[in-house]
Amino acid sequence: MPQPGSPSKVRFGMIGVGMRGSGLMRTSIGLPGVECAMACDLWDGRIELAKQIGGPDLPTTKSYQDILDRKDVDCIVAAVPDHWHKRIVLDAVSAGKDVYVEKPMTHEVSEGFEIIQAASAHNRIVQCGSQEPSSVVYQKAKALLAEGGIGQLSLVEATMGRNSHCGAWWYTVPPDLSPATLDWDTWLGSTPKIPFDGGRWAHWRGYSAYGEGIPGDLFIHHLTGIHYVLGLNDPPRRAFSQGGIYRWKDGRDQPDVITTVYDYPNFSLTLRVTLNTITESGFRFMGDRGIMTINGVENPTGLSFSPQDGRNHSPCTPGWPREMASEYAKKWFVEHDPRPGSAKAVEVTNFDAPRGYNDTREHLWNFFQSVKTRAASVEGPEFANACAIACHMANHSYFNRCVAEWDAGNRTIVKA
Repeated sequence: MPQPGSPSKVRFGMIGVGMRGSGLMRTSIGLPGVECAMACDLWDGRIELAKQIGGPDLPTTKSYQDILDRKDVDCIVAAVPDHWHKRIVLDAVSAGKDVYVEKPMTHEVSEGFEIIQAASAHNRIVQCGSQEPSSVVYQKAKALLAEGGIGQLSLVEATMGRNSHCGAWWYTVPPDLSPATLDWDTWLGSTPKIPFDGGRWAHWRGYSAYGEGIPGDLFIHHLTGIHYVLGLNDPPRRAFSQGGIYRWKDGRDQPDVITTVYDYPNFSLTLRVTLNTITESGFRFMGDRGIMTINGVENPTGLSFSPQDGRNHSPCTPGWPREMASEYAKKWFVEHDPRPGSAKAVEVTNFDAPRGYNDTREHLWNFFQSVKTRAASVEGPEFANACAIACHMANHSYFNRCVAEWDAGNRTIVKA
């Protein structure tokens, strides 16, 4: 394991070389002082892709245990379906490896507490792959809120919309996909055993057996950003979801439109995502002194702050007799109208991410630096668990048609 200040490279093993995993692998290899020692995937096509990214001599395997058995591997980067997250993280930390695991950290509520305990027991770094805490945009938003720029926060709204087959997880099934090229039984893991189904493998995000749908794929970015900016380490108190499968009648059980209202101790949060229409994407933090807007979600381009003074800008005399209201208005305008020549433009402040900025690259860099120096992760398991629980609460409400409440004492979601 690299020691603090050591010039040696950090060597990682890549588990899962799919759409997200291949990008993480390519980005990681491009970082200084980082090297891929081995890659793992269950489909032959992604084994080939791993060699195209890492070079023809890169060792590959279909068993991630081969990576964990290697003494020259310091850490792993895991980008696999959600139902595999807990097992891979627990096996990795038990083998003495640090872990970067894609979001959401868990598939079930109980798994997060197992991961937290295991990471502590084995003194391993676990970093979740929601990149918001490493983004300069979110860091600036956090600083502005801490300065009290928008005053007393009471409402946060976040929205996102897509309108494409890929955006709705309807990924093309590879023409050679079959039990001969994919280890289907291993991929199923602890989920119910069913006959080979290439559609389920390719479109797994649409099925609750393997993932958390919109909350786990997209809400998690909203939630991670909001929790980070506001310094939150606990799940919301309650959640209520509504939505449905309106367009994608492809066998999925996860909705293609969902809106969830969350109740936090000091503010309300509304998240809305549709897979059926391209809409604006971003957040609005609303307080009595103004609005802070973050533009974009997964890779935000910047933020803006629009101040408000929270005052009356005209006389407030509802229901007064005409003469009384007129007399009051005369006095009000004398006292409140700006003097000629004294008016000033209202300043709207904007902050933009640098051109070509990639917050995933920053997030991976922070992980590898933690591996090397043993510094705490920027998105450790305790923080990631609270965000994941909020995702589970959204799904609990949707599938059970109820208000979901977080029972902190029993570490479970209950019907309110």
